[in-house]
Amino acid sequence: MKQTSRRYALAGFCVLSFLLAQTFQEFADWLWIPKPNSPQDELLVYLLRADQVRALLVMGTLLLLIMPYVVIALRYWKVSPLASALALIFGAAFVGFEISARSVDFFVVGQRWAHQLASAATSADRDAILQKFAMWNDMMLGWTFPLRLSAFLASCAFAVATSNETGGWRKLALIAFVLNAIRLLGRLLSTFAGQHWLDSFNDSLYFPVVFVINSMLVLWFFLMARSAAGEPSTAC
Repeated sequence: MKQTSRRYALAGFCVLSFLLAQTFQEFADWLWIPKPNSPQDELLVYLLRADQVRALLVMGTLLLLIMPYVVIALRYWKVSPLASALALIFGAAFVGFEISARSVDFFVVGQRWAHQLASAATSADRDAILQKFAMWNDMMLGWTFPLRLSAFLASCAFAVATSNETGGWRKLALIAFVLNAIRLLGRLLSTFAGQHWLDSFNDSLYFPVVFVINSMLVLWFFLMARSAAGEPSTAC
């Protein structure tokens, strides 16, 4: 029981770390990172210490999400093996897409191109760097589709798996994953299907909804940890 309880608690701390990184990102964008007025300004933002800390925190805590994905998949494996397996596969795919994109963005775009732009001696050099930056942004638009799609499918599969829970706070995970699936569907339709009335899922609603969803998951994991410490672990 103690081992199971520790596993839930560790998963809760992983989600909490991701939530804190998202909160720092929100405050950094609000307080310390200026809004760029041009592609050149956008690339030079990568040189700011606040932006570098933000990028590393988000990238590192995204990697930690593998832990809660595994914990949930293991819990529901016996009662919902297909949904658990698909949830873990798509969840791992989402983390992989995120880490690969953010790694290039930080180490190549931020650590090389931004410094090259800052020290460029001629306008021709600056134009060449900005052209590469524009190409990267175009590539990222395409990369975002499988990234968000895998996250959406993972949330749907996790919602199916956690639907086996009954009553009270045990439904928190189900509600969180359903809300996350709705949020991600809105982002997909807004970005790739021209449904601009859903743009708020990409903009003003992004952080509030992410905060609520992940807070629910943190609470669910910690309550599961307390429950597992005092009673036999069951799937329902």
